[in-house]
Order: sequence, then structure tokens, then C-alpha cells
Amino acid sequence: MSKNKLKVLHVTGAMNRGGAEVMLMDIFRHISPDIQFDFLINYKLKEGIVKGDFDNEILAKGATIKHIATQWDLGPLHYIRRFKKIYNELGKPNVVHIHLNAKSGIIALAAKLAGASKIIVHSHANLKFRGSKLRVLFETMELFFQKILIHFFATNYWGASVEANKSLFYNSLVTKNKTVVINNAVAVHNFQQVTAQQVTAFKKSLTSSNKTLLLGNVGRLVRHKNVAFMLEVLKELQAQHIDFYFVFAGRIDDAAYMQEINQKIKEYQLTKKVIHLGNRNDVPVLMNALDVFVAPALKEGFGLVAVEAQAAGTPCILYKGFPKSVDMQLNLVTFLNTFEAPKWATAILAAKDKKNTNKEAILRNIKTLGFDIVGNTKQLENLYKS
Repeated sequence: MSKNKLKVLHVTGAMNRGGAEVMLMDIFRHISPDIQFDFLINYKLKEGIVKGDFDNEILAKGATIKHIATQWDLGPLHYIRRFKKIYNELGKPNVVHIHLNAKSGIIALAAKLAGASKIIVHSHANLKFRGSKLRVLFETMELFFQKILIHFFATNYWGASVEANKSLFYNSLVTKNKTVVINNAVAVHNFQQVTAQQVTAFKKSLTSSNKTLLLGNVGRLVRHKNVAFMLEVLKELQAQHIDFYFVFAGRIDDAAYMQEINQKIKEYQLTKKVIHLGNRNDVPVLMNALDVFVAPALKEGFGLVAVEAQAAGTPCILYKGFPKSVDMQLNLVTFLNTFEAPKWATAILAAKDKKNTNKEAILRNIKTLGFDIVGNTKQLENLYKS
């Protein structure tokens, strides 16, 4: 590796197919050759080091992957010492880019003590805590503590949206324009190069009827994605005798929640209508095949999948947990602020024939609004070097 390269160390969780990780990999594929990416992956001791979906590609592109147990597994002091050792082993990267939301404060402190000159904390989520009162209290206290460390030890404050920035950084940073919004961009060409034959083959793998309404969602299976409510909507569609399939792709991050979902699928007699596809590497084909993308997620830092759906020309029905900025102004997005299943069913049926096949208009709007990966990557290159 040339000594003249700018070295960027990305501090992440497992590099699986989540929204932030997908965007980071798209950036990696488009980044200038004079910038070197390496990865420090945080893992839980009880789970051990697990190979990520993108690890092979990361290594094939010449990056180094290091692993570190989480700050609460090691304890903050041990974590800081371990971080410094790894930082030195990697040749003291010029930039430390942290992607771990409410865990970022201690990491920013560790980077500062290791000698990093540019420390970026990147907020990928609009943080809203749910669960038991004790859990919410603990996470709120942790965020309070981490925010202080972020404020004093980070040098740059980035986020997927204004909402994501407000949730992780002090309001004074946001109001004084010291934060930067880095749009969650997509490689539009990947979604526009999908052929009719690929779409037909995908649909035939599910159903033999061209008239079947194909609904879907892409994302990790966790509680805040609200798949349970989606089943209420499907139950309503079934009561209206609509011929449909619902597919959802993504890894299972909450096994207990998946059990609840499977029980509801059986209870609502949707077994033949709902298909979990697991992790997929053909998301552009899936997005093109859908008649409507449906996402009732309670919260999203940005919601990259909604832009991916629009890149494929697919209508989207979204809960207001998505920021308004996901709308690429293609008349493809409907926001709902209710969890009344009949209203969602009505919105889906109203959207099902609104596919946008004007690829030039789609690309133009996504580029103009700053969500194309080429322009996004150039923005990051300039910020890394500034």
C-alpha cells in the first residue's frame, strides 16, 4: 500500500447487509484509489467473532479487518488500551470514522487518546428507546454519558438526516451548523440495469400468476421494523379477497420477535402468503419485482431501502418513522401517520399501479437531491481530505 494514501479506519459492528453497511460498501466500491479503508469491527464476547456478509469483499479489495470486543464487554479502560494497540498496528490512520451511534463516545475518546487527528462520529439512526422502563432508563443514561464524550472528543459530526443528528449530538452543534448531513445514497445504476427476464424469473419463483400483487420489505428483522403490524395489514387484504404475496428479506436479529411473527402468520392463516427470503444479494431485482414497497417501521435514521425502492420505480407506503427526506419527489411515496390496518390496505391498493418506468427522471431526481452514490462518495472524499 502506498504511503501517500489517506488512511480511514471505519469502526463498525458486523459488516452484514444493513442500511448503513450497504451504503458504506457502495462508498468503498466507488472511493478514489488514493484513499485506503480499513475496518475495526466490534463484537459481543458472548457471540464471538462472526463473519460478516461483506467480509470477503472487504478483504478482496485490500482492506484490513480487525476485531475488538465491545466497550462494555472489555470495560472502557481496557477497550481504550486495546483500541490504541490496533490503531498503531494499522499504521495510525489519518481518519477514524465511527458508525456505532450511541456507543460512539467512548470510541471517540479512545481515538483521541490513540492520537487520531480527525475523529468522525456518524449518526445512522434517529435514536428512540423502547422496552421496559429499566431498559429505557439505562439506555437514556448511557446516551447522556456518550453524548458528552462525543461533544468533546469527536472533531466532525455527521448524520444520515437532520433527525439523526439531533438525536445523537447536542442541539448547539446542530443549530450552529457544525453537523453535516451525509445522504444515504444508492448506486442507482444497479437498480436500473435489472432486466425484465430477471424480474419475471423472480416472480415465477413465487407464483405462476402475473396478476398476484407482490408486496415486500427489506431490512433486519427487529422489533422497531414493525413487521407484526404488517401482518395486520395483510390480514385486512386477505379479508378483501386480494390475491397477494408479501416477501421480506433480511437477516433475523431478534429470534424471539421472529417467533412471534411466525405465530401470527399461522394465526391469521397467512402461511401461503408470507415468505421470509433471508439475506439476499439480489435486492435490485427484488425491488424491481415488487408492486409496492411497504414499511411501517417505527423509526429510521434515514431509510435507505425507500430510496432503493424508488430507484427501481416502485411505489412506497411508509410510516412517518421515515424522515420526509426519503421522498425523491417522483410521486412514488405515501406517508401514513396511523396504524389502522384498513387505511394501509387502501393506500397499498391505490399505489399498486403507479410504477414509474421513466429511468431518466428517476436518475435525475435522485442525483439532484444528492442521493446518488457517485456524488455522495465525492462529498466524503472532500470531507476526509479537508
